[in-house]
Amino acid sequence: MRGWMPGPDSHDAGAACYPVTMFVCPECGLAQPAQGHCPADGTALAPIGEDVLLGTTIGAYRVARLLGIGGMGRVYKGVHPAIGSRVAIKVLSRECSDRRDLVDRFFAEAKAVNLIRHESIVNVLDLAMLPDGRPYIIMEYLDGAPLAALIEHAVQHQAPLPLGGIARLAAEVLDALGAAHAKGIVHRDLKPDNVFVAPSGRPKVLDFGIAKLSDVGNTSTRTGSLLGTPHYMSPEQAAGRVVDHRADLYAIGVILFECATGRKPFLAEALFDLLRMHVEVPPPPPRALRPDMPPELEHVILTALAKPPDQRFATAMAMSMALQHATAQLAPEQWRPLTPPSGRPSGGSWAPTPPSSWSGQGSRPPTPPPQAPPPGQVSTVSAGQVTRGARRSSRKATWIALAAVAVVGGGITAAAVLGSGGGGTTGSGSAGSASAGPGKPDPARPSTDPWAGKAPTAPTAPTAPAAGDGDAPATPPARARRGADPVADALDHLDEQIDALPPEQRKRLAAYKGLSKLPPKERMKRLREIAQHGVAGVEAPDPAAIAAAAGDDDDDDTPAPPTRPAGRAADAWITNESVDPPPGYNPEHLDVTAFLPWAIARAKQAIPDAELFRIDADGVGPDGRANLKLPTLASDHGSIDVRFVSPSRGKRDPRQPLGAARHDFKCEFRVMATPDGVELMPIDFFDCAKEHVVPVPRCSLAGVWKKAIARKAPSHNAVGNVGYRSNGARPVWYFDIGFGTDVSFSQMFSDDC
Repeated sequence: MRGWMPGPDSHDAGAACYPVTMFVCPECGLAQPAQGHCPADGTALAPIGEDVLLGTTIGAYRVARLLGIGGMGRVYKGVHPAIGSRVAIKVLSRECSDRRDLVDRFFAEAKAVNLIRHESIVNVLDLAMLPDGRPYIIMEYLDGAPLAALIEHAVQHQAPLPLGGIARLAAEVLDALGAAHAKGIVHRDLKPDNVFVAPSGRPKVLDFGIAKLSDVGNTSTRTGSLLGTPHYMSPEQAAGRVVDHRADLYAIGVILFECATGRKPFLAEALFDLLRMHVEVPPPPPRALRPDMPPELEHVILTALAKPPDQRFATAMAMSMALQHATAQLAPEQWRPLTPPSGRPSGGSWAPTPPSSWSGQGSRPPTPPPQAPPPGQVSTVSAGQVTRGARRSSRKATWIALAAVAVVGGGITAAAVLGSGGGGTTGSGSAGSASAGPGKPDPARPSTDPWAGKAPTAPTAPTAPAAGDGDAPATPPARARRGADPVADALDHLDEQIDALPPEQRKRLAAYKGLSKLPPKERMKRLREIAQHGVAGVEAPDPAAIAAAAGDDDDDDTPAPPTRPAGRAADAWITNESVDPPPGYNPEHLDVTAFLPWAIARAKQAIPDAELFRIDADGVGPDGRANLKLPTLASDHGSIDVRFVSPSRGKRDPRQPLGAARHDFKCEFRVMATPDGVELMPIDFFDCAKEHVVPVPRCSLAGVWKKAIARKAPSHNAVGNVGYRSNGARPVWYFDIGFGTDVSFSQMFSDDC
């Protein structure tokens, strides 16, 4: 059934009209007149209800489903009909659209975000008006979860977020803020909901000045009024005074406090009381809630939360440097990256160690400090409040930034902050430093788990660092290491992992403990067994490496069968697992056609009944080779994404009644190639029944390019983004040159080479 109806809130004959489509595919946005399944991808169609935008086209994208509703409008998922790329579409509400000043600010902010062009700030791809006059912006679609979800998950499970992971994520956000501040843009609504964490652990800052347009029903929402989220407001925001970039640094202090302790620094039932606390009440010491926090890190947080802006850090870069030096001595287990609760770190995630630049050995080029504006107050593009333009750092401000960490952190921190400002080389330490020094954790620092309530354990003395390695933090191990015997150390570590398992598992693996006491041949036999079969929660040592280090003769002449990645049992489902890439793997010149049979074999090795259903490859040249180091719309690099379904795991449990919602889907996974290597990754919670299995493609990637060139695709100095999947009836190729709204060629081809 299809007809026409006036746009929402319209009462005149000239109002914009929209087609009424009764059902829409939430996966691809294809509109259908009757209930059923999408003919393109098999997804169950959803009724559009009263949302007249669902099933229509905005720009180049079909509106597939509603992602969220806010005071300012709605956010939709958009899908490009030819290539399947996803975007987020924000549509301003009718109330906002009737306010010319808010529409101007909406567009000004969208343009400003694009001017920043920082990898940790969400991209704006397009902006325009709907036929009824409502403005919209098209933004990159993000996978992952907001930081607020990570905090909530940690509190619910009494599992504190790792301090190093918090610091590293905050440093990336500060780098993004520094880039914004340098262009005179102040966010002013930073909060965990506006920091989106990708599966890799990388953050994206959202809603630069856009979320603050929410309370438009109040006519007092003008320059100088109260805007922002009360729990994260700086004192000057809470008092309705002018703000500058240091309001953002205060919000980062609140976020750091909440990430580390699981609670906000100020809580009150009434809004007035909450705002008064920001203005008048000192924050509680975070170490009282998180005893394992270093005093240096506590001092950084409390400096960011200073009431007068002049007593906070002068710039985002200064705060980032202080944060880095305050956390450089954390143990390796504290450097686990923050990732969304539903997944593990992906191939592009951080290593679980502090960055080399955090130890004082050097650093990446810092974001330039905010530019000096003309004298006096200026209004930046930040919507809703007067902002004071960024000022040139005074001598007083510079010393405040130094004092924030030098009092507790000692000479090493002061030297690092001075070095970052003057471009000189930073020292690894100084005489008279108040800190314990690199590799020397404070023995008085408690090691308790503040949320789990475990009793403190006495710290083990660390191994002394080698000469010349003074900046590398040495970590007390769980048990004393033998230091000069790497084989014994590796086998002791295996014992520790087994000891940490649940009792039943520990009992089954008792035969693999104490291997250092066995004769070499028996030891190698058991090492090969545990490495071959894999055990969840145990990373077994490499038998060949142990044999080489011990001087043993690994005389097993039988060829070793392909092994699963250590840590996954034979019957377990896929987790994020790095795998050895095929021989000759070159991410800048990767033959996609040759990679596919290897990926299929690797998938079947992991899950024997794996069936191919989709291929996506970025940056493919006319010769069929991909350069994965070229940036894409959603990332700073490309990928080859080969997806599989396990039919046996997709079957419904016969004990579950038909019609009941399923939440146990664990039947899709991918083999993903990136510049960093190859990974097996799960795609959980998707109904495998909707996927159409496809045969191994007949066309090579070079053959697909030939089809495109025959259709007049530009081939000189061009790369294509290629997809292969079923269109519901047969497998087809999707070929596109460009991303988002910058697509110069888009075509679909049959797989008939």
